[in-house]
Amino acid sequence: MAPPTAGLLSEPRVRSDRDKFVIFLDVKHFSPEDLTVKVQDDFVEIHGKHNERQDDHGYISREFHRRYRLPSNVDQSALSCSLSADGMLTFCGPKIQTGLDATHGERAIPVSREEKPTSAPSS
Repeated sequence: MAPPTAGLLSEPRVRSDRDKFVIFLDVKHFSPEDLTVKVQDDFVEIHGKHNERQDDHGYISREFHRRYRLPSNVDQSALSCSLSADGMLTFCGPKIQTGLDATHGERAIPVSREEKPTSAPSS
């Protein structure tokens, strides 16, 4: 039996290519109001928490914290975060190709809701 993942169904996927840095996180048990995404210095912190709810087996509450180091060339002024209809959180930051230093510090990144699922059905 796999260890519990605090309501996360699959392991997060982190992709860092030449043009962008992306984190995919399955948070289907959380609504946008349950999620907090913030950037502090060179890290993004993703926190999810919902109060006790009834399910088929009784009552459950969930909480998770994830923290990722941002690559130094990520444009922190252009970060985005969205939540798909099927519960996939996508955090994305474009990379800058110049030697410009992006602004650092702490600020919240809003989570927008998408109406379509992240993954297309397989054919």
